[in-house]
Amino acid sequence: MQRKDISIQYTFDLTTIYPDNQSFTADFDKVSRLKEDLKQAKDSFTINSDNFYAFLKNQDEYSKLLEKLYTYCHLACDVEPENQELQSLMAKVMAFANQGNVELNFIDLKIIEASETINGYLSEDRFASYRYAIKEIIKFKEHLLSEENEQLIAQFDAISSLSSKVFDSIRFDYEPVEINGKKEFLNAATLTRFLKNKDRNVRKQAYHNFFQEYRKFENTFATTLAGIMKKDAIYAKIRKFDSPLGASVYHDDVPEDLFFKILEMANVKYRPLFHQYNSLKKELLDLDELCNYDLNIPLVNTSDYKVKVDDAFEIIKTALAPLGKDYLKIIEKSKDERWIDFYPHEKKRAGAYSGGSYLTKPFILMNYVDDYNSLSTLIHELGHSVHSYLSNSNQEYINSSYRIFVAEVASTVNETLLINHMIANAKTPEQKAYFIYEQLENCVGLLFRQPMYGEFEYLLHQKAAADEPLSSKTITELYAKLSQEYFGEEVKLDGLTGHSCYYIPHFYYNFYVYKYTLGMTVALAIVKRILDGDKGQVASYLEFLKSGGSMSPVDLLKIAHVDPLDDGIYNDAFSYFENLLQQFKETMHEKK
Repeated sequence: MQRKDISIQYTFDLTTIYPDNQSFTADFDKVSRLKEDLKQAKDSFTINSDNFYAFLKNQDEYSKLLEKLYTYCHLACDVEPENQELQSLMAKVMAFANQGNVELNFIDLKIIEASETINGYLSEDRFASYRYAIKEIIKFKEHLLSEENEQLIAQFDAISSLSSKVFDSIRFDYEPVEINGKKEFLNAATLTRFLKNKDRNVRKQAYHNFFQEYRKFENTFATTLAGIMKKDAIYAKIRKFDSPLGASVYHDDVPEDLFFKILEMANVKYRPLFHQYNSLKKELLDLDELCNYDLNIPLVNTSDYKVKVDDAFEIIKTALAPLGKDYLKIIEKSKDERWIDFYPHEKKRAGAYSGGSYLTKPFILMNYVDDYNSLSTLIHELGHSVHSYLSNSNQEYINSSYRIFVAEVASTVNETLLINHMIANAKTPEQKAYFIYEQLENCVGLLFRQPMYGEFEYLLHQKAAADEPLSSKTITELYAKLSQEYFGEEVKLDGLTGHSCYYIPHFYYNFYVYKYTLGMTVALAIVKRILDGDKGQVASYLEFLKSGGSMSPVDLLKIAHVDPLDDGIYNDAFSYFENLLQQFKETMHEKK
């Protein structure tokens, strides 16, 4: 499908950012002037509180406009990657941003140098919104280098991100999948549909046609993945952190033990539950041999559930009704104001994400294919966008961006409310079994799969920190080994399993994946209380969403009445999976 063939109402409206080149250029010129103003104030902005306050306001304006420029280019390029004019704008913005990082890297140094004086400024009421952010900068003192060395690091920022940029820029034309003599289009959006096909030859063909492209370019992907691991390891060492993980959790403002707690729960204590689930799949599918490309086969007949975009929004509004009318109004705005780019087409970026800035709508890129997974993904991304919308609407810019650590909570609460709604309102026993199955699959992805990814990423970072070579052989063999431990003895791995790690973008996000597990455990706790009729929980949860990044992630979650350091929420989450699995077993055996 070509983009021009899609009705405009199903594409996001980027003209709300920039209606024409002239408006883009005007903002670019303005942000250029702001950068010069900030540079000129280098030696004077901490002299008195008036100078400091004016500087902070100018810095906010600079950052807001730069993020707006980037958001436009990023979104536009993801749906029109072959538009060279857009690519040129993106290159222009990135070059400017990278240069700005170098030229403005003095800011944190100057703040730290004048920390005693600035702490006095912060007692003034007008600095109230800046207190948390400025104190975080001052706290970083032990990891900050000299001005000369900071400038050197800033100059390398552009180079250090090349691995991610190369990964993001690669697009494949996959060999089509042949079904009944007809060749069908294969990409990341349609892969799952083929893997659900009842014909094993179709599943195997789709899996091979997809991941053989990654094997063809394995040395390229090994280089980009090794590059990002090495970058994280070098920066951690330069910044005087004990490890790349230590640097990551420091920036998240959470204890390192939390990472290992999640991995211990998912990869050791409760992994046998996942193996039980795979054994049940093998039994229900009546297969002598269960391969990993067989694991997406629908276990319930009604799994061909279809839902068009317009119908999806009605379901979403009903499912999210417990969150209140104000929340639902934002959902309606997302559709009416065209925040969302729905359908897949040739060359469009795969997957889905919520992306925007303080001065734009919280846009969503989707690859909607009219199935339940698309519905679930849509409500997930709407969770992110509503979180951003409420944060931007209730916080000043300095506190509007929430850390990645809490980013998955809102999206997972939405998904959990959806599946509970679908299970409770299933029209037939088979449909109910299907939705229970979908929730089991969702739990597998968030409670089990992401910690396995986390272990893989942790081990790669360790190798990079120890200066061990990361060849494609090393990377793919490690991934295949961890995958076999993850799936269990009942599952036979395809020969391309090791190379499938190259498809996953989250390995470029510096210990992102385990946060999905945290999001799920927290979401289950919040949803349980909401559905139990705890009206105070709804109010506290919405207050959490409105709080943006105004305090540490742990303190933010405590606003929502959830303590992420409490072992109990993890035990409850895996017990929820165990109970759901038992319910599914009983339902499926009764049907036989």
